[in-house]
Amino acid sequence: MRHNYSLDHFALLVGDLERSVAFYTDILGFTPIERSGSANVAWLTIGGLDTIHLIEGDFGTTHLTKDTHFALRIDDLDAFVTDIAAKGVTFYDWPGNVGKIGMRRDGFRQAYLQDPDGYWIEINDHTQAVAE
Repeated sequence: MRHNYSLDHFALLVGDLERSVAFYTDILGFTPIERSGSANVAWLTIGGLDTIHLIEGDFGTTHLTKDTHFALRIDDLDAFVTDIAAKGVTFYDWPGNVGKIGMRRDGFRQAYLQDPDGYWIEINDHTQAVAE
């Protein structure tokens, strides 16, 4: 039996919750979700029902590489990179060339940036199915 999945949320351990919330709201445009609960957790909506949970904690043993990243698709990649560059955020292609948009093997374009804790984020224009 094949199940139909969709993203609900993903959670990231962060070193400074306030700094991370500022990045995800000011740079990526996510919206905080009002909720009661732990002071060291923030939820933000990405769009629709998709959310990110930021959890402040001991970040000391976290090991990050570009291979371990999450990806978000966007309708207008060119406008996005123009916007973040104007905000002073550096972006890269996969090999690490600064200010370059790369091309995935499946033909979609992508750019990578890092959040304040060093998590790699791929932003791409993958807006149609490549396989069923």
